[in-house]
Amino acid sequence: MNPLGKKVLLTVSVSMMALTVQASENAQLAQAIKQLEAAQHSLTRAEALAQTSEKNREYFDYQAARRDINAIKSGINQYINPTRAIPRDPNASRRLQEDYTKLRH
Repeated sequence: MNPLGKKVLLTVSVSMMALTVQASENAQLAQAIKQLEAAQHSLTRAEALAQTSEKNREYFDYQAARRDINAIKSGINQYINPTRAIPRDPNASRRLQEDYTKLRH
């Protein structure tokens, strides 16, 4: 094989490996989205079963958990399906709640 053919073959091989890694990453991220959706369904079921009253000092903040899951899903979707080539503003993303236990005052 001539040197040009070897170069082309090497370039194609490297490109195919990069595409395989990207496809694998996208597949894993798509799976993460499915798992987050399953977590949302579990939250909905847990909220329906929750027996909170004004007498309870602590309660779980289901809305904050849902907002955070949606923020994570949105970030993954933006990465998997970029709408533009311009980098996203890192200051535009919101911080996660992180603490879902609320105290009544």
